[in-house]
Amino acid sequence: MQKSRFLNLVLAIAVLVLTILLTTKENGSEKPTIATAVESENSPLASSDSSTIPFQKKSVGIKSYLYPQPAMVIGSYDKEGKPNMMTAAWIGICNSDPLSIAVSMRPATYSYGNVTETKSFTVNIPSSQLAKYVSYAGRFSGRDVDKFKETGLTPVKGEFVNAPYIKEFPIVIECEVTAIHELGSHRQFIGKVIDVKVDEAILDAKGNVDLNLLNPIIYAGGSFYETGSLIPRAERSAEDIDGLPFVANYNQRYMNKTLEVIHKRKSVRHFTNQPVTKEQIETLLRAGMAAPTAVNRQPWVFYVITQRETLDLLSEKLPYAKMLSQVQAAIVVCGDMEKAGNLKDLGYWVQDCSAATENILLAAESMGLGAVWTAAYPYDDRAKAVIEELNLPETHIPLNVIPIGYPTGEDLPKNKWNVDNIIWK
Repeated sequence: MQKSRFLNLVLAIAVLVLTILLTTKENGSEKPTIATAVESENSPLASSDSSTIPFQKKSVGIKSYLYPQPAMVIGSYDKEGKPNMMTAAWIGICNSDPLSIAVSMRPATYSYGNVTETKSFTVNIPSSQLAKYVSYAGRFSGRDVDKFKETGLTPVKGEFVNAPYIKEFPIVIECEVTAIHELGSHRQFIGKVIDVKVDEAILDAKGNVDLNLLNPIIYAGGSFYETGSLIPRAERSAEDIDGLPFVANYNQRYMNKTLEVIHKRKSVRHFTNQPVTKEQIETLLRAGMAAPTAVNRQPWVFYVITQRETLDLLSEKLPYAKMLSQVQAAIVVCGDMEKAGNLKDLGYWVQDCSAATENILLAAESMGLGAVWTAAYPYDDRAKAVIEELNLPETHIPLNVIPIGYPTGEDLPKNKWNVDNIIWK
């Protein structure tokens, strides 16, 4: 009897195993399928199949997967002198002396005939704010519509070449065709750069283009994207090569940019000597003033320090603000007791100014800048040092001093997640 029961049990297990194997085979795989989390806008991390083997390549055929591709707009005149614009992604610098740009166009495009005729074109570099115009210029042909009229953009006759540039685009490059290559589906035009014009609003203190202010767009997979944030010290990262195997991690990608900034924020105490602009400081202050505030009192006032002598003196007087000697700017967040009114004794100004400070720190992270909260309040000696150095009125109490600059990359974010800090009720 016991032997019969044992045989029945073995038979049942065998049937169960066979069923599982048949089900797995029907799914098109000999290994069990693994359920993955569904990506959504509310999900902080992009999920990936944990069964994926790192670096295992799959041939996908002949695809134009050269990412990222630039999103530029080409300006040209037709035979009648009518201005036209066309979006181009297959474009890039192809020579340094003379500085030249190569752009490939299909014969079917209207701009192809224009550039062939005039031997001139302009390259117009858009910011992310102009993305809708870039999309429009790529969707319609100049044979069918007057793109400048339909978009309201302004054509300006080139100063040096027979081609129009777009007034509203922050960077425009005038090019003269020096060579033409027949490639097959496309004709490649080589344009020698004759002149480059840049909106002054996007130039930094050294006269270079500030990419954070420009925020150019790129094209990939049929969609447009904003450029990513600064990778600190990437240009000097070769010195960090340690010979250890590289381990790819395609899992830790935040689907929500706001959450990414929050989790990547760090206290930066090591800065380069690159200066920040007035426009960048104003952007940080706008973020600070967007913070919540009790009864909408907005009991804050912000002092911006750019004087070298003042920054150095405060770095000596404040024990944990030595990095002020490295930066060219700092923001002092103060509570204004007149604005606080009858709430000042309740300490709401501290909460409100703290919220403003956190906004500034997050904004700095999102802009590729570095910042750190160095306390003045509630330390009497530190607050006194700031008050005396800046000659603050009695009604202004300094909460903190925030050094602002470009990070060297030495400071990294900390993982502060700790389930022991959570109490569920």
